[in-house]
Amino acid sequence: MKEKIRKIYYKILWMLPKKIAIKIKYRVATGKKLDMKNPKDFNQKVLYLLANKYGNLETKCADKYKVREFVKEKGLEEYLPKLYGVFNDAKEINFDELPEEYVLKTNHGSGCTIIKQKEQQIDKDSTINKLNESLKINYAKKGLEYQYNKIKPLIICEEYLKEEGKTNPTDYKFYGFNGKIECILLCSNRDKDLKLDYYDLDWNVIDNYSKKEYQSNITYEKPKNLKRMIEISSILSKDFPFVRVDLYNINGKIYIGEMTFTPSGGILKTNTQEFLDYFGTLIHI
Repeated sequence: MKEKIRKIYYKILWMLPKKIAIKIKYRVATGKKLDMKNPKDFNQKVLYLLANKYGNLETKCADKYKVREFVKEKGLEEYLPKLYGVFNDAKEINFDELPEEYVLKTNHGSGCTIIKQKEQQIDKDSTINKLNESLKINYAKKGLEYQYNKIKPLIICEEYLKEEGKTNPTDYKFYGFNGKIECILLCSNRDKDLKLDYYDLDWNVIDNYSKKEYQSNITYEKPKNLKRMIEISSILSKDFPFVRVDLYNINGKIYIGEMTFTPSGGILKTNTQEFLDYFGTLIHI
């Protein structure tokens, strides 16, 4: 029932002018009024950018396929995972021609991701159905993330980034503001009890950015080549008032994941107000 109500709610918002819809979304989510003329904290400024500034470049970089062009333009092609194929329809996939391990995913939002590991059998019919159902979803309409609206839905097949002992590799998220990286977020326990740990650029824990219940109280090992990861994120974020650059580091080899312009749809609820206030000062509009 909640999911049905949510769909109706966003369907109505989608029909409204962008600024009005975003203001309503913010008010319902936070109980506060969003002043578009004078946004203050991080959430407010991200939503301001979404309503007023985001355009073709943000759409390109939010596209998990076209972002590869942007990465190449920045001279960072060597950090992209191998691309095995691009498909308009999952029925086009010849599974017999794919390597033993790979990842299948859609390019236009947080759609389904299918991981194929060695010696694992894949249900082809189920996989085709899941991917094609995901292609039909407009992720912009699901949460008013307008930068996804003009992305042509595709399926991409990429290299499986394998990290010992994990199905999904450790994801390092770099918060960039016009090329200046401010901090790094490490997410863990996504499937069970989400934890969000922030680090500064010297890999010291920052314990006042995420709310206490989201902190793991574990100090994770500093990734190899951290300095280069910061440099890559800085290059990719230079053109934007804000973007979060997601990277992987597998045995010292760096891979570029994706670029995110509206974390949690533009309304972070897992962070402290101290975080929101400070990061709001870093976005210049």
